[in-house]
Amino acid sequence: MNKRIRIIVIDPYPMFRAGVVQTIARADDMLLLAQGGSAEEARRLMTECTADVLILDISMTNGKSVVGEFARHSHACKVIILTALDDVLTVSGAIAAGAQGYILKGVRGVELVAAIRVINAGQPYVTPELASRLLVEARGNALAQNAKLAEILNTREIQVLRQMSKGRTNQEIAMDLGLHIGTVKYYVKTAFKKLKVTNRLQALQIFKRSGCD
Repeated sequence: MNKRIRIIVIDPYPMFRAGVVQTIARADDMLLLAQGGSAEEARRLMTECTADVLILDISMTNGKSVVGEFARHSHACKVIILTALDDVLTVSGAIAAGAQGYILKGVRGVELVAAIRVINAGQPYVTPELASRLLVEARGNALAQNAKLAEILNTREIQVLRQMSKGRTNQEIAMDLGLHIGTVKYYVKTAFKKLKVTNRLQALQIFKRSGCD
């Protein structure tokens, strides 16, 4: 038998969370490791359990920051957003922070299970109806700008600029990303060159306009 997909479910609404848990329990190739209702529980469970997938409602308090934390430090775990929030900025922000999936509540159980399998296999997934609407709404807004920035910068350069936008020094960025300070300086230099800027202020102005921060 193939290894089952190990899942943690975090949702602030107990009744909805119970429905997701039941859906997972009916899938033979999935295993619920733990469940919780807050960002604090998410952090605790992620340190106690080795999960393949974290399903998270980004609308809960500190939900957005949790996505970034897990994307940076839990590379083996895929983050799936399961929420009612469908505005462009929230979706683009979650994807930019590292979420591999964005699914709207109201999805049928069979669709949720299929999406989890796709994401666990390494493919990104967004609810089809939402993806279609975002392609229209994204023109000229943060999602479109994020896509353009992703075409210019590589993943590491974006990570370094994101850390820089939080006021962190090169040394702090190196510690947070697990890199040598010389490597961080190299990514800063290449990012500046690609963005055609000469200093941090100019780079961060472009980065913040993109909505990636």
